[in-house]
Amino acid sequence: MMLMNKIVTTFLATLLALAACTPVRIPTSDATPTRPVTATRTPAASNATQVATRAPTAIGTPLPTPTPSEGPEGGTLAVGVVGAANADVNALPQIVQRALFDSLLQIDPANGALKPALAEKYDVSNDATTITFRLRSGVRFHNGDALTADDVVATLQAFSATTFRGTPLTDFGTFKSATALDPQTVQLTFSDAYCPALASIGTLKILPRAVATSANFPRLSPAQLIGTGAFKLAARTDEQFALERNADYFRGAPHLDALTVRVYADAAAARAAFAAKQIDLFPAAPGDYAPIKKLADANVVAFDASEFIALLFNLDTPTLNDPRVRQALTYALDRAALANDLAGQARLINTSALPEYWAYPQNLPGYSFDPAKAKQLLADAGWRANGDGILRQNGKPMRLELWTEADDPLLEPLAFRMRETFGAALGVQVELELNDRPGWITRAFQHRFDLLLIARKIPLDVDQRAYWQSDQNAKGIGFNFGSYANPRVDGALKDLVRAPGCDVKTRAAAFGEIHRALVPDAPVVFLFAPKEYLVARERVLAERLAPSPFAGGFWNLSDWRVK
Repeated sequence: MMLMNKIVTTFLATLLALAACTPVRIPTSDATPTRPVTATRTPAASNATQVATRAPTAIGTPLPTPTPSEGPEGGTLAVGVVGAANADVNALPQIVQRALFDSLLQIDPANGALKPALAEKYDVSNDATTITFRLRSGVRFHNGDALTADDVVATLQAFSATTFRGTPLTDFGTFKSATALDPQTVQLTFSDAYCPALASIGTLKILPRAVATSANFPRLSPAQLIGTGAFKLAARTDEQFALERNADYFRGAPHLDALTVRVYADAAAARAAFAAKQIDLFPAAPGDYAPIKKLADANVVAFDASEFIALLFNLDTPTLNDPRVRQALTYALDRAALANDLAGQARLINTSALPEYWAYPQNLPGYSFDPAKAKQLLADAGWRANGDGILRQNGKPMRLELWTEADDPLLEPLAFRMRETFGAALGVQVELELNDRPGWITRAFQHRFDLLLIARKIPLDVDQRAYWQSDQNAKGIGFNFGSYANPRVDGALKDLVRAPGCDVKTRAAAFGEIHRALVPDAPVVFLFAPKEYLVARERVLAERLAPSPFAGGFWNLSDWRVK
């Protein structure tokens, strides 16, 4: 939560400056007939689309192993990514960070749970104010130096310093200090219990002490990009990273001899490079399926993105302050029909977590598509449609503004369908407001909407205070855009942070409590988890690609092979 607030502080001034951008207003009704809902199938690419297999849900399951299709040892691979030249270690392309650096803990790609990595084990005190990591022996940095507790302490001190001026990625919460108890043991202390730090600090990249304490940190020179990862840096330019095999990698040397990462200004440039056979693989964002399916010689591996698409209700709007109205609007949405419109680009979800997540709440009640139930709830709340089919209360029609991002390939079509649904099924007059991303986000922070169709990141940790906690609804800085408040949810969120020993069962139970409260309160309609993609040429063994919504697309780089 503190991390999110810091990011908002950094960018909010820019967003507010752009808030004056004029939105596109879509009238409440069209002269043309409403297009019927139809199920469509998106044409396949020239090669069959391969979908990443979903992983089991049990906590602590082993790392999934890609299908053992063997290719020759060695070879090189060129990967294209979208980004910009930056010396900030936290702003490096994600694949470069994954290749060069390891963390104390790793993310189980099957379910998002935490597992040992550079730390072979860890312990949390009962009051959750102390975390002790025991480092794995025999791990060496790319320069040959052994990993020690001093390196970990220096890294934590550098990233948590009040003078840190890099890209904020780590939520340190109530972190006070890190101490090397011996060369292989690090102890972290906190001023108050803060369980989210286990995931945030545990997955922080670990650097050599000499790098972390350098005067230019975190803007590092190529010679300072030293980690313990499967690949090490051979050369760097503004547009390219040349990586070579780390034969001494503690998990075993990677199969590839070398990996080249080329940086492009935008997704179109990356696709053009793939078409020109300048790269072998590139990641594609949700909503990019239409252009990537047209590429020749492409295997498209789809997997769930770590985000959810949802319809958010603004409880500051008097009409929506009645939970019966919110429940009715939820019952009126045929989510399966909306999913058909997306033609396989998204997966239906019922919570702000994916079903495979280690803390996913089981046996949750939910909403079916039930227009009759929706109308009854609205009638109970005093809203009725008379002869003209328009919903009114005390003679006043129900009018709502639905905001979303203009030109977004997933959100904008969904918004049109929702407007049609609420009008045709219930008689609600919906004004559809489309704006560019800065203007739309600014309006969200200012709570200037009735309905907001939005894509939100799913945090790695179960801590979702930023979205649901009542004191996070401050206009201009809070992420609780809909002004949702429930003491029961606030209490469960507190339990997530302060669970004794950060016990996973206790935290999972609290997460379930939150979602059991969200169902009747209906401050949001959870819709879909969109798909993202790895697009690979035929020479890449697709069986070796195992992208995960939790660990990302590059967690198993050392397993990748080429034909």
